[in-house]
Amino acid sequence: MWWLLTILFFIVSVVSSTLLFYSLRRITQYEEFILQIQQIIKFSTDKMKLVDAKGHYESDDETGFFFEQLKQIQLSLDEIFEEEATDDKIRR
Repeated sequence: MWWLLTILFFIVSVVSSTLLFYSLRRITQYEEFILQIQQIIKFSTDKMKLVDAKGHYESDDETGFFFEQLKQIQLSLDEIFEEEATDDKIRR
């Protein structure tokens, strides 16, 4: 009887470990995807600010709305991830 419980426990452990492994792998993929989106938005914001060095477009009502929305998206994404300080560089 005890051997049956041992086999059952082993099967449950293997299945749980496998599910946990694949779940963590999927979460990592989603996190990397969101970080890529964040980098694209940051790049876009920097380029738009470079084009609009004097602030003419940003102060305009129609294009200013786009500038403001990009800024809000960037701030939202910055709040999702905390910065981790490492020896040589800062990682997100």
